[in-house]
Amino acid sequence: MNNNDVFERLYNELEDVIREKYKLPDTASAVYFYESKVSGELSKHFRMLRELRNYIVHDKRIDTFDAFRVTDEAIAFLEKAIEQLKKPIRAMNICIQKHQILFARLTSPVLPLMKSMLERNISHVPVLDEVGILYGVYSGSTLFLSLTENPKSMIDQQTTIDYFKPYLPINQHVGERYWFIQRTMPLDEIIDLFGQTTKDGKKLKMLFVTENGKPSEKILGLITPWNVLELDIVES
Repeated sequence: MNNNDVFERLYNELEDVIREKYKLPDTASAVYFYESKVSGELSKHFRMLRELRNYIVHDKRIDTFDAFRVTDEAIAFLEKAIEQLKKPIRAMNICIQKHQILFARLTSPVLPLMKSMLERNISHVPVLDEVGILYGVYSGSTLFLSLTENPKSMIDQQTTIDYFKPYLPINQHVGERYWFIQRTMPLDEIIDLFGQTTKDGKKLKMLFVTENGKPSEKILGLITPWNVLELDIVES
């Protein structure tokens, strides 16, 4: 069995997996549907798969010699696509785990925290309350808003995060949006959340992963758009 035969078998399997996942009718072109669902280079890859399949079928119908051979790379991509669609990547598979997150408390001194943020190239820090539940987020916009409303305010070695308490809750952030998701949310839904445009124009900066996606639960991990972009995936 050559690569062309393997490709045709895997392509048909991919069609079946997509149809089952998205409840498509038997007459639907599943790969074409998925091609329009994803974007960028990924969409181009699936379009190429569809075109390759059409070439192979056409060659068989006119009973000619093989005009080309499918590459090993195309076979590997197909296999990976099928595997990821069968076993979706979920929030806990891609999130920054709790032990890796820089957290702050309301009692945390501001200046050492800002130094840690610079050293670790972090722009947003979750702030926990006394029982370990998210109180809000400290970010550059938090500092900017505070200084705008209190231009004579001073920050020194004794200043703690509590000083910014009115600006920390996630619904107080200007131009930034945060969301809670459950640990089992699949990757395609996570990508959809980051791709949504809201009426208020706020950009989704961070997803907090908890057991059931509730703000009253302790944070298990967090996801930023960069975490998704850095993934080696074919699923979306």
